[in-house]
Amino acid sequence: MRRLRLLLLLLATTPALAEPDAWRIDPVHTQILFSIDHQGFNQSLGLFKVSAGSLAFDPDDWSAARVDIRVDAASVVLGDAKWEETVRSWRFLDTKRWPQARYRSRSVEQLGANRGIVRGDLELHGQIRPLDIAFRLNKLASDPYTFKRTAGFSATATLKRSDYGMDKVLSAVGDEVQLRLEAAFVRDRGNAREISPEAAAAATEDGDGVEE
Repeated sequence: MRRLRLLLLLLATTPALAEPDAWRIDPVHTQILFSIDHQGFNQSLGLFKVSAGSLAFDPDDWSAARVDIRVDAASVVLGDAKWEETVRSWRFLDTKRWPQARYRSRSVEQLGANRGIVRGDLELHGQIRPLDIAFRLNKLASDPYTFKRTAGFSATATLKRSDYGMDKVLSAVGDEVQLRLEAAFVRDRGNAREISPEAAAAATEDGDGVEE
């Protein structure tokens, strides 16, 4: 009986396998820039806002990372109000019907000291298609201004809008879309589990202190 009690005590005090740290998106320092051909004249540029996002990330084991990002499709900025309304309309994004895009990872592979690739699925315009995102970890440190542990990434990807059912006026507006993502994530202090985008969107920054 004594041995049984000792065994139970050991089991109770043995730590479980650590989950990657949970991080929440910093929407102020996260943007998605895209470019698309304009009749061969030039590449038109635009910007989307990330509405919510979460990251599970252990810098010592990238293979355990998970990411879930939501984008407000109606947030598109093109520098012209009329053109922005056209892109939000049924001709392109149809944001009244599909107001949100979502990207969820399936796996993360480290390719170098600070480079990797995310393999996941993009839900856009009512369609879900696989999308690989190549990324670079720029810096992981405590922000000297906010005193929060922050991870900063730069990433790129390419997609075809026709793959997502957006096949109008392909002769005037290109099919291939180049994406550039600049993202910052703040560690969710004291939380070792992945947080949902909903929780990340609702989270406040009050009460966070200096993190080592």
